[in-house]
Amino acid sequence: MVIELLAEKRPGQRPLAEYLQPRSLQPGQEPEERVVFGGISWENYLALDRALGDDRPGPRLYYLDGELEIMTTSAKHERAKTYLGDLLGDFMVERGIPAFPRGQATMRILQEAGAEPDESWCIPENKDDETGFPDLVVEIVLTSGGIAKLEIYRRFGVAEVWFWRREQVEVWRLRADASGYDRAPQSVLLPGLDFALLQRCLAMAPRWIEARRAFREGLRLPQA
Repeated sequence: MVIELLAEKRPGQRPLAEYLQPRSLQPGQEPEERVVFGGISWENYLALDRALGDDRPGPRLYYLDGELEIMTTSAKHERAKTYLGDLLGDFMVERGIPAFPRGQATMRILQEAGAEPDESWCIPENKDDETGFPDLVVEIVLTSGGIAKLEIYRRFGVAEVWFWRREQVEVWRLRADASGYDRAPQSVLLPGLDFALLQRCLAMAPRWIEARRAFREGLRLPQA
């Protein structure tokens, strides 16, 4: 197996796993790591999740039809998740949108799919924690590769999947026949959201208090 090969110690050589360490970043920055294993049973996926423990800061696990993705997140990832989640929460409050946060709560379909989104909400009604899935999920994407997240969320029937990728917000809307997602210019779940304002305020980080105040003020301006 690959794991056994990487753990193997050969005389006079560095451990093979050292060659797969991410390249160094600027001082104080940490890289994200992502690895995908194939042929993983549902039972082993659940066993690994239990072994890692509940309410852990990492790593994150995604599962789809026998493929398991294990991902660590960086400080930049966590900041982007918090910034975007805070602004969307502010918009829901200002517009009176009934939304029920789910955060990073694990989503699972027996023997088929599992996910741990960065942020998630049920809109406009709450759902059972065990059998109901969010309507909106947010994924922060700083690195390429991994399991196809849209296919995972299609299995759960998530209405909208938002990616923060290359410093931009992308909205993907589930088709009426649930066959897949299409890129959308606006959100149906959060109607009237000014994405230009959202992007400007996200770009103001790390001046986060100033950015959040600017976003709230922008929401209260008369609509053109």
